[in-house]
Amino acid sequence: MILKAENITKSFSNGQRILTVLRGIDFELPEGEIVTIMGPSGSGKSTLLNILGTLDKPTAGDLKINDLDISRLRDRELADLRNRTIGFVFQFHHLLPEFSALENILIPSLIPRKNSNLADRALELLDYVGLTEWKDHYPSELSGGEKLRVAVLRSLINRPQIVLADEPTGNLDMANASNLIQLFIGINRDFKQSLVITTHNPEVADIGHRQFEIVAGKLIQRNS
Repeated sequence: MILKAENITKSFSNGQRILTVLRGIDFELPEGEIVTIMGPSGSGKSTLLNILGTLDKPTAGDLKINDLDISRLRDRELADLRNRTIGFVFQFHHLLPEFSALENILIPSLIPRKNSNLADRALELLDYVGLTEWKDHYPSELSGGEKLRVAVLRSLINRPQIVLADEPTGNLDMANASNLIQLFIGINRDFKQSLVITTHNPEVADIGHRQFEIVAGKLIQRNS
């Protein structure tokens, strides 16, 4: 089991009012599985994904990644674990405009190891999605679908065990959304990649080996 979350609760304080978004969520992610999580805006999907990705801390509950208790790690240890183990794909591509597609893909590999050279892997990934000819193009020269594919490749460069994707098709038209769905299926099949994808799109949710929905702060399995 790569990731295990137990009794995850998340509350936010707004003056004298406390808003509880997540209520005692249990979740496990084995190797090689696609999990999708549905829910409307404001249901807590992104909050849960940020907690699973160690970008945020729960108000209560425990999170373990590869049997490591996240709460026991110092900030630098946590950042190193996150960079090695987790790849992120967001609704907005967040590509750096002054860097080419190839350079954007390589950015995560430069954080922990300044002498690391994964250019060959980046080129292989670009070939995998048919973007080799665009490797030297800047984000302003790429379409929306191309930008998001580059963002997906960036999440894979360090060979993470887990990829977390937050509403990845939210800003795409139907054709590009369909292409991205097929890319996630291919990544799971060809790289044995574990993915957790939040979405409000039923077509995206349908690719999950397990499919969940957040209802009133609880995580409910849809295809049990």
